[in-house]
Amino acid sequence: MLKPKRVFSDYDMTLFESIGGQAAVAIDNINLFEEQRYISETLQRGFLPKRLPELKNTDIGIFYASATEAAVVGGDFYDILQSPNDQASIFVGDVSGQGVEATTDAAMVKYTLRAVSFQNPDPSHILTKANAVIANQLAGGHFITLVYGSYYPESGQLLLGIAGHPYPLLYSAVDKQVTPVVGKDPALALIPTYEYTKTELRLSSGDILVFYTDGIIELRREKEFFGMERLGDLIIKYSGLKAQDITNKIMDDAREFAEGRLADDIVLMVIKRTG
Repeated sequence: MLKPKRVFSDYDMTLFESIGGQAAVAIDNINLFEEQRYISETLQRGFLPKRLPELKNTDIGIFYASATEAAVVGGDFYDILQSPNDQASIFVGDVSGQGVEATTDAAMVKYTLRAVSFQNPDPSHILTKANAVIANQLAGGHFITLVYGSYYPESGQLLLGIAGHPYPLLYSAVDKQVTPVVGKDPALALIPTYEYTKTELRLSSGDILVFYTDGIIELRREKEFFGMERLGDLIIKYSGLKAQDITNKIMDDAREFAEGRLADDIVLMVIKRTG
């Protein structure tokens, strides 16, 4: 004997319609998220350097990665420009915000820095001039942290400007120690008329300078952060390797620490003096 068919009440139908509507919204959000991610990643690939220049007496390693699917692509960027007068401009930056807007802001900042750097390689000049331009281009409340170096491979001289960015870490081959290069200037686009300063360093054979974005030091394992101190310890541990090997080893340890989860974009640049 057949059982009577279930008859859905008006309440059941209302409930089904509500669930269906919520599912449709969720699917639309997923599609929008993936579209935004694709556009951002395409833009980022377009303005990141295809290859790094070869600098005399200098070995350079680089790691760049967008965040995992748990986060929206952001605005981390880097570049190395070599000029004919034995000078190279090296910078690593991070634009506030996420998604397509942050990525387009990063592209604008990068090309502004390129344009200004051809006028005068001094970081204090470059940051001051670029800041005045960028402050008028970004949406209200947005800013950029940046470390900018004007490097002379022949002598090892490095003029360094730091705009609200995580402090570069300097390894001394003589002392076998890592110290942060401290900067007190604010991020770009916060104070349009600010006059930026510079710090002068000279890299000797075996010295290592590391630029990075906050994506690596803010990696987490439960409530513990990866941190700048742990990054410094790893620089010491792997200091005898080539620059790219140092970079790879640090990122292997960072992934292991965070159990494979990257919650933000990461740039890690290792500059090792070889001559």
